[in-house]
Amino acid sequence: MRTRFRLGISAICVTLAAPSAAMAQGAVTVIGGGLGQACYEAAETGRIPSIQAMEICNLALEQERMNRRDKAATHTNRGILHMRAGNNTKAMWDYQKSLNLLPDLKEAKVNLGAAYYNLRRYPEALVALNEGVSSESVNARAIGHYNRGLTHEKLGDIQKAYEDFRMALTLEPTFKQAEAQMSRFAVVPASGS
Repeated sequence: MRTRFRLGISAICVTLAAPSAAMAQGAVTVIGGGLGQACYEAAETGRIPSIQAMEICNLALEQERMNRRDKAATHTNRGILHMRAGNNTKAMWDYQKSLNLLPDLKEAKVNLGAAYYNLRRYPEALVALNEGVSSESVNARAIGHYNRGLTHEKLGDIQKAYEDFRMALTLEPTFKQAEAQMSRFAVVPASGS
């Protein structure tokens, strides 16, 4: 049975009351069967306890014969589970493994940027997100811009942060986190000469 993957991304969700708290969400769509499918469902729905979900992904990677794209997607899904559990270092390793298999996988770049952001490695997050925002997936671009906006803000570039939050909201008008970030800004005319 052939499994096809449309890879997705994870988002950093930051509440305004606790800006250092971050949560990752994943959206990786898999069509097919087997343990790779079960790993996807564990990452996508969050209905399976995290220890069991991780074991499913581990078994998929260890026991199933997968092509490069499927294996990259499974590493991405497992990375989402690691990130959701708060282990951004292991998530970063899985995203790197995914990118070693498929270097042009923009969605994995967005995920990697999110992991770097959570690890407070902002310059590295910015590099990954700069590549990730060119994804063909509108959702991946929106989350990439959002994450890049958070990163720009941490690096002190408020103008670029604003532009990225605005772009995230333009791409996904119902993106609540981007909307919350935009509500913090007030656009005022520049004082002219």
